[in-house]
Amino acid sequence: MQEQSQWIRESLTSFPQPPNRTNHNAFYGPIDDLFNAVKEKKVLLEEESSIGSLDLGASSCTSNEDAHRWKFYEEDIATLRGKTCKSVKAGVLLRKLRWCTLGLQFDWSKRNYNVSLPHKKIPDALCQLAKRLAAPAMPIGEEFQPEAAIVNYFGLGDTLGGHLDDMEADWSKPIVSMSLGCKAIFLLGGKSREDPPLAMFLRSGDAVLMAGEARECFHGECVLPGNFIIMIWCI
Repeated sequence: MQEQSQWIRESLTSFPQPPNRTNHNAFYGPIDDLFNAVKEKKVLLEEESSIGSLDLGASSCTSNEDAHRWKFYEEDIATLRGKTCKSVKAGVLLRKLRWCTLGLQFDWSKRNYNVSLPHKKIPDALCQLAKRLAAPAMPIGEEFQPEAAIVNYFGLGDTLGGHLDDMEADWSKPIVSMSLGCKAIFLLGGKSREDPPLAMFLRSGDAVLMAGEARECFHGECVLPGNFIIMIWCI
């Protein structure tokens, strides 16, 4: 349980940190210290970059590709300024966090890995855990070398539809998935969407290793009643 708690904590605090990308990047740009902003009940405000002022009470300045600046403000300051600019509470942003990417960054608009995007290596502790979990599927003498990871965040009633992880150059290497938080049903289908899936019950701390023919199969998840579930996919 202690190790699971560690990975849940990392998934909420450090994994979404820039240069790692999240589903929020497309609209807000990179957001620093989201989890701390939630604890401090801060609000993210949008300002035109031409203002360029450094207001007291502002922190974690971020910018997106639309030449706007987004800043976290204390709630009382945000209330005063919120009448003239768009705003969103940090807690709302955290609840709407759906994914973040570690290592090589995945470009969801083009459905491929973009090596030109800034990125850091997968944290060593996560890399070593993935290596241990993948070992049964690796040829003798070879070691799993994950280059990317996707962290999915699911709330009550969320699902991940059937899909293939087919953007990797080498399909002979396995995919390692770790489940944290609530219980979930993992569905492993076949090579066609019409193939009936095999349902697997996942508890917090369970891992799924997809290798061989399973690497080419459709799969998806649905969350059972509870608060949330985090799934870390190492590829």
